[in-house]
Amino acid sequence: MSIQDDIMGFVAEVLEQDLGSLKLSDHFVQDLAASSIDIMTLVMRIEQHYGLAETPDEQLMQISTVGDLVELIETLRAGEELLFAPDEQNSSELLDSGTFADVAIASDHAGVSLLRELVPWLRSNGYDVIDLGPEGTGSVDYPDYAQRVCDALNQEQAQKGVLICGSGIGMSIAANRVHGIRAALVSEPVSARLSRQHNNANVLCMGARLTGIDMAKACLDAFLNTPFEPGNDERHLRRVRRIETLK
Repeated sequence: MSIQDDIMGFVAEVLEQDLGSLKLSDHFVQDLAASSIDIMTLVMRIEQHYGLAETPDEQLMQISTVGDLVELIETLRAGEELLFAPDEQNSSELLDSGTFADVAIASDHAGVSLLRELVPWLRSNGYDVIDLGPEGTGSVDYPDYAQRVCDALNQEQAQKGVLICGSGIGMSIAANRVHGIRAALVSEPVSARLSRQHNNANVLCMGARLTGIDMAKACLDAFLNTPFEPGNDERHLRRVRRIETLK
């Protein structure tokens, strides 16, 4: 069965349409009355079927018709979505610059678009930034990029870290496996501020598919400009130290 036949079958199943009447020119919203959730569900089913990585948001936004979806999946299957070869340098090579930056930042493929907006914004606001990639939208494994940022902090190459994936969950789980890292998953600036005040978090994690650029900037601003407050009785300091003893 061809990719086109597969896609048409998924469209008919998920959107409850008559397979025999579907056309490549059918518009998802205008002709098939599909909602954004319907389209996301459809794409997720197809990704699972073909074992594809999460489709970048900028590509999802270009899908209007059934034909657009078929073309996208054919492109992804052929590997033509790779804008750059995957970066195979390890973190020690990337960090061998001898500089002590304000921020080390990285993402997976789902977070690249947000990463590419935040890096110049941080630099324009006076922060020294180590950009640890990736460069393109090709599929990568988020633990590898979490490791890069954690290495930057533990090797005293950067003061704080920022990690971005589709939801932020994977990055936060991976980062918190590394000794000395306290990663906070946030979606608004109050949590970002509290993660610094009470928990002395040193890595900020965000979900590119759940957090808009303005909110992400607000979270970063709060995170980078809030000091740790041990507490008058040093209760917050005591608790942070207790974290380090957990096994």
